[in-house]
Amino acid sequence: MNQENSTVLSSYEASAEEIQKVIMDWARATEAFHGRYAKLNQVINSLQTALSRQPKANRARLRQLIDLREHMSDVLMTLLLDMSGKKSGRSMQSSKPGQLHSHASLLDELNRKIDAELISFTTVAQA
Repeated sequence: MNQENSTVLSSYEASAEEIQKVIMDWARATEAFHGRYAKLNQVINSLQTALSRQPKANRARLRQLIDLREHMSDVLMTLLLDMSGKKSGRSMQSSKPGQLHSHASLLDELNRKIDAELISFTTVAQA
């Protein structure tokens, strides 16, 4: 006698309001991330200009900011690939539950780190 084991999968269906909130959080975090990226580019450009006029300017600080910008680019590319579903040769996959929320949280965390770097730069530049 063949018995089939059936597994009941419980799934959580998010409400339209919850989905809208997650999308808005993601959009806000993404917009803030892009704004900070632009600001970081301005800071790096001004430091590079200062280095050409004053070679003894803080090269280590510039290197640190350039590394942060590269990290931001890597994170952004990773998130874009994650959203596209293309992962190392595998076929398209549907979005994972909570993916936008995870991305928004990651971007918020990175935004805080960027803010700390930019604030410390502004403080040093004003001194």
